Amino acid sequence: MELLTKLGINWQLLLAQIVNFAIVVGVLSFFLYKPLLNLIDTRRERIRKAMEDAQRIENQAKEMEELRQQHLQKLDAESGVLFEQARKQAEVIQKELIASAKKEAEHMLEMASKRAEEERRLMLEEVLKTVHRVVLTMTEKILEREFGEADQKRITESLVRELPSLMP
Repeated sequence: MELLTKLGINWQLLLAQIVNFAIVVGVLSFFLYKPLLNLIDTRRERIRKAMEDAQRIENQAKEMEELRQQHLQKLDAESGVLFEQARKQAEVIQKELIASAKKEAEHMLEMASKRAEEERRLMLEEVLKTVHRVVLTMTEKILEREFGEADQKRITESLVRELPSLMP
């Protein structure tokens, strides 16, 4: 104690400051540090779940794209078969009536092309509707977790107003 006094340090004041510092550290740890860590952990978990949802949606979109490609290949094969049939018919008819066979082949090619194009368009619409439905469902689930009822109502009303202008 004498040494501290010789150095100009009041040991009672030093002890009081150490106790005060310990109290401040304890209070800050209890009221600030732990809640802050809990908040960070909660946020980290929500981000992880959002990333998983995004990955799942991306995987579903890839699967749908693969399915669409398979359907397009099938349609291409069908149109190829239709084209081959039209060509064979044109050869048979060409021997009898060249002008009539030419007209019939052109008509069949046009119909096959229109049919294939219409089927592609319908399939694309179906895939887009499914993707929109999945994205909307996932967005609703994410928004339900992230926003309160008032925020959800406000965002839903805004989306309803703006959705027609966003649609192609």
